[in-house]
Amino acid sequence: MPTIFIKKINILFLIADYFIINILCVYLSFHYFENEIGSLRKIHYFYSILMINALWFLSSGYSSIYKGLMERDSTAHFRNITIAIVLFGLSSFIFYRAFFFNFHHLKIFFKFFLTFILSVSIYFYLVRILMFTLRKRLRKRISKSINTVLIGKNNFTDFILSNPEISESMGIKGYYTIDESEDEHYYIGNLDLLFDDLISKKIDNIVLCDDGIDEKTCNEILLIANKKMIRTYLIPDFKHLSYNVNSLNMQHGIPIIKSMPEPLDNYENQLIKRTFDILFSSFVIIFILSWLTPIIALLIKLESRGPVFFTQERSGLKNQTFHCLKFRSMRLNREAHRKMATKNDERVTKIGSFLRKTSLDELPQFINVFIGNMSVVGPRPHMVEQTKKYSKILDQYMVRHFIKPGITGWAQVMGARGEIYTDEDMHNRIEKDIWYIQNWSLFLDFKIIFLTVVNVIKGDKQAY
Repeated sequence: MPTIFIKKINILFLIADYFIINILCVYLSFHYFENEIGSLRKIHYFYSILMINALWFLSSGYSSIYKGLMERDSTAHFRNITIAIVLFGLSSFIFYRAFFFNFHHLKIFFKFFLTFILSVSIYFYLVRILMFTLRKRLRKRISKSINTVLIGKNNFTDFILSNPEISESMGIKGYYTIDESEDEHYYIGNLDLLFDDLISKKIDNIVLCDDGIDEKTCNEILLIANKKMIRTYLIPDFKHLSYNVNSLNMQHGIPIIKSMPEPLDNYENQLIKRTFDILFSSFVIIFILSWLTPIIALLIKLESRGPVFFTQERSGLKNQTFHCLKFRSMRLNREAHRKMATKNDERVTKIGSFLRKTSLDELPQFINVFIGNMSVVGPRPHMVEQTKKYSKILDQYMVRHFIKPGITGWAQVMGARGEIYTDEDMHNRIEKDIWYIQNWSLFLDFKIIFLTVVNVIKGDKQAY
C-alpha cells in the first residue's frame, strides 16, 4: 500500500546485488587469472559465474535478506546480511578450492578470493547503511506529508502507536474514539470531531480499528471518505464486513483489510503501467503523430479559423487539474469549456465530425500520457464543471480520481460514453470506472486497447 507504507524496493536491491556480485567476479577473475591458459581458464569463466550466483541464491535465501527490506529493523537486517556473507564466503571458498585442486599458484588464488569477499562485504554494508539512512529520512518526510488517523483504541492501535518505525512509516498522527480518552499524546478527539476533521482538514488515510462502532456510523465515515478521496483500511477483526473488503495485506506483521481492492496502489503495478504508457505513447508520437499532425492541422485550418489544438482543463489524478490536449473539432465558441458535445451539435465542423467519429481528435492526448498527466487506459477525464456537479450528486464519483485518467477506458468500450442525459447515465459510467480500478491488470489494458481499435473500425454510434 504505497499511499500509507514505504514503497517496497526488494526487487531492485535483488537485481542490483546480483549485478554487482557478477561484475566483481568477472573483473577480478580477469585481473588475477589473465595469465592462465588452456582449459582451466575456459572452465573457470563459465562455471565460476554460474556457481557464484547459485551460492548467493542459497545464502541469501537462507538468511531471508530480501524479505521486508524496507520494514524490517536495521539491526535484524544487518545480522541477516552478516549471516549471508559468511555462508557465501565459506561456500565460495570450498567451491574454488575444489575447483582449483590442481592450481599451483595459491597466493594468486587467495588474493582473488579475499579481494572478492572483501569487496562484496564492503558493497553490501555501505549500500545498506545508505539505504537505512535514506529510509529514516523518507519515513520522516512521509510522516510529515501523509496524514493517517486511526479510529478506535484496542490492542492493534496500542501496538502500532508504541512502535515509532511503524507509526512514522504510516504517517499516523493519532486516533479518534467513541468515548473520551485520557491519552494526551496520541488522542485527537471523539467521533464528532472526526466528522468535522474529515470535511475541514487534510486527511489522506483512515484505519478503522474499533468493532464497537455501529454500522450506520461506519457507512457515514466511508461515504465522506469516498467523497473526499480518503483511502480507508479496516482491521480484520472488524465486525462490519459488508464493504467489499476483499483486499488483505500484511504490514509489519499486522493484518489490514482495505475497503476497496486497488491493484494500482501497488508500486510494482504502477511501475509496469507507467513503463507501458511511456513505450506506447512514444511509439504513437514518433510513428503516427509525427506525420499525421501536419495533415490534420492543414485540414482544420482550411475549414475554420483558430488554433489546431484545443486545450481544456480536466480533472486528473487526486482531482488535480491538467490541460488535456485534443485536435480542435469545433468552431471557436464560448461554451467549449462548459458544455459537452451533443448529437448534431452545430459547433462541430465537418473535419471535426470525422475526427470525433474516428476518435482521431484524441490522439494528441498521447503527449499527456508521455508527460505523465494521463494513462493510455483509465477513466476518461471529465471537465472541471462536471466534476464539481457530479461529486455532489454521486457518492462514489471522486473514487475514479484514485488513478490517472485515460485516453480510453472500460466504460468507453462497454458503451458508456458520449452525451450524458440523466444522472443514471453518469452513475453507470462511474460504476464501470470503479470496476476497472478494482480489477486492473496489464492484460485488461491490452483488452481495452484492442476493443477500442475494434470500435473505431466498426464505428461507435455514441461518438459524435
